[in-house]
Amino acid sequence: MEHQTNVLHDFNEPTYELASIGQRLINVLIDVISFYVLMAIFGVIGGLAAVTFQSDSGSGMPPGSVQLFFLLAYVVVILLYYTLLEGAKGKSLGKLITKTKAVQIDGSPLGYKKAFLRSIYRFVPLEFISIFFSRMMWHDQWTYTMVIKEK
Repeated sequence: MEHQTNVLHDFNEPTYELASIGQRLINVLIDVISFYVLMAIFGVIGGLAAVTFQSDSGSGMPPGSVQLFFLLAYVVVILLYYTLLEGAKGKSLGKLITKTKAVQIDGSPLGYKKAFLRSIYRFVPLEFISIFFSRMMWHDQWTYTMVIKEK
């Protein structure tokens, strides 16, 4: 009798090791530092714009316009930072350094849509404390994604 192999039985589903809380915290620290560097660049641009658009009459820019610029820059920089980096390779600068990456629950790449949704959910108040209750933060849970250690 010839031995038959069951292809489905021989197939081992890939397993993923979730990133540790320490790795996740280091990711956040590195990404926050990167964010502030980018915001400093926008600050210089905003300062130059404020000086450039100052009218000769001395009245300057409309009240609140500088604050509005920085608020919009803050939102845009965070959205672009995480969406572009995680959407392309699943890695922000922090994840690159800690050798972790964001993937979908089935292990497939995020893509830009999931990366954008993860970025949006980072704006939920107190979202950052969710790491202390579960190894998967709310932006992971709500988008069916996870951060894993690279092999």
